[in-house]
Amino acid sequence: MGGKVKHMIQFTEKEVEKIRIRSRKAPQVMERLKKEVQEVYKGEILAPKTGIANWQLYYYCPDCSVSLIFDRTSPYSHLCPHCKKSFSGEPYDSSWWGLVNSSNYEGVYKMAILWLATEDDSYARKAVDIMTEYARNYPNYEVHGNIPYNGPGRSGAQTLDEANFQRTYAMAYDILSDYMTKEEKELVRDSMLLPGAQFLLEHRHRQLHNHEVIINSAIAVIGILFGREDYANAAVYDDYGLVYQLEHGMLPSGMWFEGAFGYHFYALVSFFAFEKFALHTKYSHINHPNYKKMMELPFEFLQPDMEIPMLNDTNYGHKSSMKQMYEFAYRELGGQKLAFILNTVYKGTERDNLEAFLYGADEIETADLPLHNYHTAVGTFGHTVLRGENGRYLLFKHDSYGGEHDHYDRLSLSWIAFGKSVSHDLGTTGYGAKMHYDYYKNTATHNTMAVGEENQAPVNGILTRYEEVDKVIYVEAKADWTAPYTMPDSFTIVQWKEENYRPVTMTRKIAWTGTYFAEMMICENAPEDQPVDWIMHFSGERVLQPKGGQWVQKETFSQKKPLCYLKDVWETKADQGTYLVKYQDNDVVTHVYGWGSGQSLFLAQGPDNPSTGDIQYLIERRKGTSVICAHVIDTWKEKPAVKEVSFREEGEGHMVIEILEESGEKRIIHF
Repeated sequence: MGGKVKHMIQFTEKEVEKIRIRSRKAPQVMERLKKEVQEVYKGEILAPKTGIANWQLYYYCPDCSVSLIFDRTSPYSHLCPHCKKSFSGEPYDSSWWGLVNSSNYEGVYKMAILWLATEDDSYARKAVDIMTEYARNYPNYEVHGNIPYNGPGRSGAQTLDEANFQRTYAMAYDILSDYMTKEEKELVRDSMLLPGAQFLLEHRHRQLHNHEVIINSAIAVIGILFGREDYANAAVYDDYGLVYQLEHGMLPSGMWFEGAFGYHFYALVSFFAFEKFALHTKYSHINHPNYKKMMELPFEFLQPDMEIPMLNDTNYGHKSSMKQMYEFAYRELGGQKLAFILNTVYKGTERDNLEAFLYGADEIETADLPLHNYHTAVGTFGHTVLRGENGRYLLFKHDSYGGEHDHYDRLSLSWIAFGKSVSHDLGTTGYGAKMHYDYYKNTATHNTMAVGEENQAPVNGILTRYEEVDKVIYVEAKADWTAPYTMPDSFTIVQWKEENYRPVTMTRKIAWTGTYFAEMMICENAPEDQPVDWIMHFSGERVLQPKGGQWVQKETFSQKKPLCYLKDVWETKADQGTYLVKYQDNDVVTHVYGWGSGQSLFLAQGPDNPSTGDIQYLIERRKGTSVICAHVIDTWKEKPAVKEVSFREEGEGHMVIEILEESGEKRIIHF
């Protein structure tokens, strides 16, 4: 039944012809697609009879916090790739069904593309058979799910799952509608897609959130597909609909308000899924300036390896397909920054992914753009990126609280040098894994300050200084919990300690030389009875610990999460003067010079990400209403840049750091 596709919305006849020409010119893309759908295409149709599918993020090892191995043929036995334990029962068996659902709808969409491109009816037939099986079962899918921050679902355990399910099948239906019989189309439309859109409409929330983008995108696609203007208009133009989310969810800097690049792109995935479908209709807003601003912003944050940093709830899974999104954006919006990102993606690899195949421009322009330092405007919240020699890269986070996906880590740092993530943001793991809330999503697992071992309360981190003096860049930012604060227009669960932070002001000052940096942190008006911890973690092994004092090994650092996860804990009192700790990660060495002022000093190990590895912790603990700490951090390969460091407190809240460099030059930093 190949030939012309007459009634499709998302691709014109001209675009279909282009796709078919590309399939002949790039058969490797078709072969990869066939391989990706092989299990679904060749296997028996697996579709739950009732709504038993659970949250996919429960499919994690409870001990290792890594995802279990998904096997379509093994519904009752689920293997951890690390510890090799096998799990069965709940929540693993039902979340296995959630994974089956997603593999099915993704497989159906890819089989629809295969049919469209190759006119091989066998792919269309299998895709339609799966859709109709779901449509027959869908009326029996009861409303279920009790997932944090989420509404319920029918095909899955959350409204988010339902929206991805419905939108993907609707886009496949649009492609396959000329192949399907009248009876098949009516069954899928009337038993699954229209009831699904109505369910989603009833479970929207009046909040800014990536979930609402996903939910509204699904409603809009189904509304456009079946000529339901009531659905399409509600999803696109209502308060908290797609246009509202685009205009209110983006911060002035161009960052999605949730502050995680994982969700910056996750929101854009659904914005663009809608735009890909609606491009040739009156509902498209592809030329809205916020799209280009959001897509250009990551250019400013690119790490030396051209990856995008882990911030807040970003995890490794989120990062896997971010850059392919630039194919559609570049074709529609253009620009040197988008071209630069695409060119970095394809350096040393073929441009033969599905996004390029379906939506890519014929050519990507040359864009040889230098990467510079970046910061949001002084007096505003956001981020600073400092770049130096040999891939040195310092990211300073002075942003605003981002709601559900925040990590409560204002004024934190991430430090890269010589290709090593020396002191990095850990991101997180799957949300159903125990360590997501227990460990990763907490202030004390970040490179910042914590009061009383509790999470920071919401606050804006304001950049107060960015200035170059004598070839040193001085950056300062403040988190003032006494200042008025407006929560984001998004539902959130309180996971912080208001009373620990509401009287507090924190300031972090950085002096950046391009090879090493000095930093100073001040915490004022801290509760007298609570400890204030300065925390940094480092990759590699500790090869030198401070001399002097009596080191005592402790069974644990704390009974409270997340610091209860620390092991190999050693404590001493820091002598007055300068201490030095040395870490080594293969051939990359880091020296940490710290100001000793009688504070408690702790050395420990804690879980890295994934949690099967470890990182080194350096913690300074002080008590008092006013706390000051200062450090110089020098990461090097062949020889250090810094030879000696001395610290001198000069007046309240001021520090002079004298640095003797290996070259013999003396540098004085005034904080």
